[in-house]
Amino acid sequence: MFFIEKCRRLIEEKLGWGKSETWQSTDFENLSDRIFEETSSMISSSTLKRIWGKVRYDSKPNMATLNVLAQFTGYENWRAFTSAGTQIVTEDIKETKAKPAIKFYVKWLLTGAAVILLSIVVLALLKKTDNHIKIGKVSFSSKPVTSGLPNTVIFQYDATDSNADSVFIQQSWDTRQRFKVDKQLHEYTSTYYVPGYYKAKLILNDSVVKQNDVYIETDGWVGLIETKPIPIYLPKSVFENKRQMGITEKVLAHQKIDFSQELPVFTLTNVDKGIDLSSENFLLDAELQNTFNDNSKGICRETHIAVLGTEGLIDIPLCKSGCVGEIGIMLGMKYINGKTINLSGLGVDFERPVKVHCEAKNGRIKIFVNGNTGYEDEFRQNIGRIVGFRITFRGTGVLNSFDCRKS
Repeated sequence: MFFIEKCRRLIEEKLGWGKSETWQSTDFENLSDRIFEETSSMISSSTLKRIWGKVRYDSKPNMATLNVLAQFTGYENWRAFTSAGTQIVTEDIKETKAKPAIKFYVKWLLTGAAVILLSIVVLALLKKTDNHIKIGKVSFSSKPVTSGLPNTVIFQYDATDSNADSVFIQQSWDTRQRFKVDKQLHEYTSTYYVPGYYKAKLILNDSVVKQNDVYIETDGWVGLIETKPIPIYLPKSVFENKRQMGITEKVLAHQKIDFSQELPVFTLTNVDKGIDLSSENFLLDAELQNTFNDNSKGICRETHIAVLGTEGLIDIPLCKSGCVGEIGIMLGMKYINGKTINLSGLGVDFERPVKVHCEAKNGRIKIFVNGNTGYEDEFRQNIGRIVGFRITFRGTGVLNSFDCRKS
């Protein structure tokens, strides 16, 4: 466990996100994305939580996971990482052991050194004989079978020219949506239940070799209530009228959702790959209100406005002023944590509708709440082309107006 702890410490120092004790779920999702970006290998946020002790799990991480963590810290693999750290271990042992037993421990250290040297030699020999993945001519494409939700996507692939033992197709960044496919076949179907933009991946053994854009588009705005494994899709007549879009607690009761036991999550999503907007220069205006009144579950009235892009997303959170320490802004790959950055400008009184204005221009992004500056920062690494928007209410809420245009 010493080396795992050391690896965690190195990653924390590299990220500079503060003490891991204060990390939230979004931080581990961001770390998962960072690891994939640098190593082309995915470790899910749930696995990272287990490694950091956020979730009780008695088993050790598997070697594939350890290799990826080592690569993220700059080493070739886990063996190289632990070999580099052996000197630290032996020095610690020398300093803490009593002198009367020095002969025994010197002998132990010499034996350990011999084992390590032998391991390095074996590793070198294995490297020479190891058959690296031969990718060859690999193809990967996708096409939705229909419009609307849910939607099945047909993936066409050809990995027969590679020497990989295993072939996988992964729906998105989420490794839980990874499925093993027959290397000798060329077609696989997968069902998407939530609208959005996804980067599907073709994986040979543990290596991502191809990615493909998957658009699960909507016909205007769609409303759904998040439930697992399949969300509840709401008819337009339920969530939309001439004045606004949204739901009430009566709608939840009609859908037989027991919101006294679990806080419901209601989303409005609009995805269209034909949106002709760059995330470098845009203006967004929205007026919305979280209307949930159950103080036992939804006391913070957390609400999010998300801009979906081909290279990430912008997520603007709102909540009651007393809860701003529990939220965070997502700007592409950059996460602004409310525990370490003052986000009090995003605290609101949802007793009346809230007006939000966001503008990105000249490498900066500004967020205004009810006419006041909520947050301002650099925005050099944009999220590519804008392909959609998502409004999320923890509880119930209404969207009175929404507009996004070129600045």
